[in-house]
Amino acid sequence: MNPRKLSDYRKKQAGTRSGGSTLRQTAVRGKLSILLAALLLIAGCAPLPAAAPSPSPTSTSAPTPTAPPASTAAPQLSASPTSAPTKDPLSLLPVPPRFENSDEGERVYFGDAYKQLPEADMVDEIIIPELIIIHTDGQTANLPRDWNTDSTYHGLGEWYSVHFAVSQYDILQMLPMYPGGVLHGSGAAPQFNDQGEWVTYNNRSIHIEMSGHDYNALIAGWASPEMAEAIRKTTDKTTDLVVSLMWFYQIDPANVLGHYQVGRGKADPGNLYFEQYFIPQLQDKWESFQRNLQP
Repeated sequence: MNPRKLSDYRKKQAGTRSGGSTLRQTAVRGKLSILLAALLLIAGCAPLPAAAPSPSPTSTSAPTPTAPPASTAAPQLSASPTSAPTKDPLSLLPVPPRFENSDEGERVYFGDAYKQLPEADMVDEIIIPELIIIHTDGQTANLPRDWNTDSTYHGLGEWYSVHFAVSQYDILQMLPMYPGGVLHGSGAAPQFNDQGEWVTYNNRSIHIEMSGHDYNALIAGWASPEMAEAIRKTTDKTTDLVVSLMWFYQIDPANVLGHYQVGRGKADPGNLYFEQYFIPQLQDKWESFQRNLQP
């Protein structure tokens, strides 16, 4: 036989034997598996499941953990926008008014007491006040410690009427007053002005008499301690009253005048005292009251 053909034949035979051997081994393993399964069934055991093929690992990113829900604060009720509570001006007045019904309508009272002047002293007319005029009653017969509103009341006579008397002890109202106006007073005599015109202030003024005399002595330096104390205390009560009247009747601070400024030949309550002591104190109290009204 050709040597080349002989070599090819031998290779073919070796492959046949190798293939046959492989087939025989596979058959044997199959029979063993069947036998083992039968034995397990007889013993009451379930056959082991075939192992699932392991999936080929792929490069996948690890799953991102889910963050727990963020804790949120409970919703807050928003407060409705409201303005600051409004202050009651009447309660802030240094001399708060009192109200009382009468046959003529609602009356207003300021101060500590009310004692109406005789009807002969009054003008039966209600006016709207625009001015406040400050007087002193000239109680020369009494020592300063005895300056009092009762002497003022009885000293007015039959021809003069004012709305208030003020002493270091009290405030006395002497004419009717109403929310919209006051009874006509007669504390300043009508006169001709510098332009030759006949004028009167009574039909638009509230008049206040302070007990005592010579109030300029407080500024000039010759007032006794007793007199100075009486003037200071009386002034304190009067400026409190004036602040209350200014607000209640809407009177401008510039319209608070001394009797000497509207009455020819009059000197009360004293120009030095009025301009250097009374008006500065009144301005301070008025500004303080205005600040207290702010919310």
